Amino acid sequence: MRREIVFIAILCCLLAFSQALFAFGKIHLGDLYYLLDEHTHTAEVTASIDQHGIAGNYPDLDSVVIPDTVTYLRVKYAVKSIGEYAFDHSDLTTIVIPDHIQSIGESAFRSCKNLTSVTLQEGIDKLFRVFFGCTSLCRITIPKSVVSVNALFGNCTNLDSVVLPPNITLLGSTFANCISLQNVTLPDSLQIIRRLTFLNCQSLRSITIPEKVSEVNTQAFKDCPALDTIRVLAVEPPTATSESFTGMDKSSCVLLVPASSIDLYREAECWKDFNVQPLDSPTGIGASTVLPKSGKILHNGQVYIVRGDNTYTLQGQELK
Repeated sequence: MRREIVFIAILCCLLAFSQALFAFGKIHLGDLYYLLDEHTHTAEVTASIDQHGIAGNYPDLDSVVIPDTVTYLRVKYAVKSIGEYAFDHSDLTTIVIPDHIQSIGESAFRSCKNLTSVTLQEGIDKLFRVFFGCTSLCRITIPKSVVSVNALFGNCTNLDSVVLPPNITLLGSTFANCISLQNVTLPDSLQIIRRLTFLNCQSLRSITIPEKVSEVNTQAFKDCPALDTIRVLAVEPPTATSESFTGMDKSSCVLLVPASSIDLYREAECWKDFNVQPLDSPTGIGASTVLPKSGKILHNGQVYIVRGDNTYTLQGQELK
């Protein structure tokens, strides 16, 4: 009788675990959990689950290599995607994402605070909040196949340099609170810089806004106090408001625009508040024009500060 009771108890436990497992549709193979599609024979990496069937975050993994295929009940499945929140808040330090991964779900690596660098392969086309809150991330390679990003690097406080792929047309909250960001290359395809894209990028000193950009939304560059040089390549001033660049001294920031558009920018809302100069401006040290009594000037591609009869580099060194 006792054996029967023990057997029934074990059976009930296994049944409960099995139900919990398949309620989530997850199969545990190797180090990872997967969702398997029996029709297409494809697999998606998904979040782990604990002994109670609750979604987890792989607390015991610090390094992951996504396999090409997995086998379950003698059937081989091609691993094609990483699901939403798959590694959310995990302790990962490194991850290898192979070129057979075609999609990465929303917030897949959100708040992986130990993740320092990532290389993504060609084939992925959308990235939404994937690395939000990865506070140790400082380097990333984004493939040319990516055409849409949103809130991708929010709160990545150590990220210092990014080159965006060539086919992105709009940005939204992409670099919000990236306080270490110093260099970002925007693609020529970009058309709209949405609200909060560069919010609180405290280390950003210069940026080039491509020719096709027609809108710089309100608060797009809010609280970027170090921004001292902006190059806008559009002949027609992009639509912007007085709130697009709040939290900085616009009058001391050099705005470089096409020479033929100087008057347009000096009259346009928001842009008129900057120190507008032509992109090929000869104004600067040694020029025949009279230097201003104070402010910033451009000479040979470098910005200098003028204070009365003295001229300084941006680092504060006086030029003799």
